[in-house]
Amino acid sequence: MVAEIERDATQMSRRALIRRLAAAGFAAPVIASIVADGAWAQGSATPMAEETFTSPFTTIPPADTPAASLASIGIDTPLVAHGGFNFGTPIELVDSYNVPNDLFFIRSHGPSAKLDDLSKYSLRVVGHVDKPLTLSLDDLKGMPQTRYSAFLECSGNGRGFFEPAVKGGQWRNDAVANAEWSGVPLSAVLEQAGVKEGAVDVVSQGGDFPEMQRGLPVDLAMGGEVLLALQMNGEDLPAPHGGPVRLFVPGWGGIASTKWLIGLTVLDHPFQGDFNVKNYIVIDAHDAVLRPVREMPVSSAIWTPGPGANVKAGKTPIAGYAWSGWGGIARVEISTDNGLSWADADITKNEGEHAWSRFEYSWDATPGPTGLLSRATDDRGTSQPALAQWNQLGYQFNGVQRVLVTVER
Repeated sequence: MVAEIERDATQMSRRALIRRLAAAGFAAPVIASIVADGAWAQGSATPMAEETFTSPFTTIPPADTPAASLASIGIDTPLVAHGGFNFGTPIELVDSYNVPNDLFFIRSHGPSAKLDDLSKYSLRVVGHVDKPLTLSLDDLKGMPQTRYSAFLECSGNGRGFFEPAVKGGQWRNDAVANAEWSGVPLSAVLEQAGVKEGAVDVVSQGGDFPEMQRGLPVDLAMGGEVLLALQMNGEDLPAPHGGPVRLFVPGWGGIASTKWLIGLTVLDHPFQGDFNVKNYIVIDAHDAVLRPVREMPVSSAIWTPGPGANVKAGKTPIAGYAWSGWGGIARVEISTDNGLSWADADITKNEGEHAWSRFEYSWDATPGPTGLLSRATDDRGTSQPALAQWNQLGYQFNGVQRVLVTVER
């Protein structure tokens, strides 16, 4: 079944993307680098939303090296390369609760994008509404703003931990990070447009390529927590992270938080686009489609000490982060003996229901090799499983992880 999904989605979308990039003047080697090895997510072999939008964004192809690709989008931090414009957060460089913008992971399904003249930005709201809207960036900035702290996690974060291995970007703990987001509640814009009775989905349109569409249930869209994000960590939203405007859906897999947002189409039927029905679905070993990727499961990771670290015997701090798309973190437990016994860690910082929690534990380390484990429980009482639910596309890994270290005398 996965082979059929990949074949259907890839054949049409690769041709379409190659045609678009060639028309834009990109050289053949650059086009090859964009479509190589699945670094961009497959496009649409299924119908898109009925409305089309003209994008004012300039697309940026990957360069010959990861460092050159990062430089082309104004980043000189050595992020973890995963192909194309996909870069992980180097956790050893993070020393703050909110991850700085230049260290925050980047996930792009195609070329990156930028808009040099912000006066050309507009957001159109169309479809099953009373009054279609066209809003400028100044219009959005003039509306009441909401601010909160929340994590963002790529749906494939942790894919590299699955056994047996699955195809796709081999993210480990480097595709999750926390930031302070601010912007306009999506509900305020939809209320201004007047969502008609019978609305089912709100389809967001990215400005990077036409097939970059994702449907969101209208009840969630009208719930007040979904943002049209304009700022990240107190700065105007950087272009590599979807600036000047991106959708931000707290707690959901990152695919829901469309970057370079240019359009919203309200539908009176379920959206059947590729990113809803062919990708970002959980398929088990028996080819059964279990569910779409939505809320991210409860998870945690030890950030210090790092894998393979040598630490001194005696009091040694263990620290990391825990998060859940279903609510706040109520408890984090630590094992310093490969899971034989567990003790509660201290939750030292948390900034809200959808923010991650920092945990710390003071370990009296004794000489020898050992494995360190963390296990989080959210406020619904759901704990991390020992093993994540294996699935063919490698989504939503949340198994308890083991960090192997050696304690020296």
